[in-house]
Amino acid sequence: MNKNSKEKKIMRGISKDFAEEFRKCELYRLYEKHKDELFIGVRNNYLNLYYNCDSIAKIKYTNGSIRCEIDKYYLDEKHYGSNEKEKRYKIEPNQICEHYEKIIKNSEKKESNEKKAQSKLVLLNNENEKSNWFCIDVEYIKQFKNQKEKDEAKFNARFDIIALSKEKPHRVALIEIKYGRGAIGGKSGIYKHVMDFSNFCDKGFFEGHLKQEIIKIIKSQKDIGIFVPFELPEGVDVLTPEFYFITLDNNAKTEKASTPKQTMAGYLFKDKRWGCKKLSTKCVETEFGDITKKDNKFHATFLFSKATLENIGITDIIDDGYDERIIPE
Repeated sequence: MNKNSKEKKIMRGISKDFAEEFRKCELYRLYEKHKDELFIGVRNNYLNLYYNCDSIAKIKYTNGSIRCEIDKYYLDEKHYGSNEKEKRYKIEPNQICEHYEKIIKNSEKKESNEKKAQSKLVLLNNENEKSNWFCIDVEYIKQFKNQKEKDEAKFNARFDIIALSKEKPHRVALIEIKYGRGAIGGKSGIYKHVMDFSNFCDKGFFEGHLKQEIIKIIKSQKDIGIFVPFELPEGVDVLTPEFYFITLDNNAKTEKASTPKQTMAGYLFKDKRWGCKKLSTKCVETEFGDITKKDNKFHATFLFSKATLENIGITDIIDDGYDERIIPE
């Protein structure tokens, strides 16, 4: 067998036949009816249907027909472990439409405030015609041909949101969302995200992969009937990406407690900036430098809002609605 036949084919986007069939099926009408709460993610020859940035259905095109897979939990509220074959149903599009209210109700039970806030930011931004940005993807994962390539890259994280500026030259925003202080430290904390973002840049994954994938994502979105407020034909240049950390619910839980911003500072810096009360023994600055400085190899913008899930009113995901902005200088 040819060595390459064992490798995973990387193809962000879907075929024209897939797109045409999707627009004829019940799922497209479901999306049109509920696009104030749903997001369609373009993947490698399939689509993900997201509610609260939670993939509630995988949509595929097989033998000329639309076919779907769904986690059994959404229909019977039982967890079936990690075996993908055992935990998933193959289901017809009309069954997803029929059970839609039950599916989203069960999704509500399992998803965190962070994921719900992430979804709200994306949907509010994309509904706002005056926003400077358009969110084209959520839960982006860099695809690899095989495990060896993935291991060598030392990059296995995802971007919470990818946004594109509406004006040319298009700016690309790669965004990580934090809600409160719960996920600032630990395995999925700020240090891990900086390491992944830095590796992404060092390995040339933007120029080598993401720039082309963005064009394919937008083409597929247009083909399936999603309104995208700009044209992005083949060959158009996209600037290098900008990195953003957005923190919502930036509130101290008690009078003496730290805010998420203060807690984050303890993981970012070697000194007590931003009102930091306690430094971490493993900090970003020691390995990656001060990422709030533009002349640093990797740098990011930090946006903070006191808004909680119930009262998020940010309708321009980068440029408006935040209490504090820390821009690299």
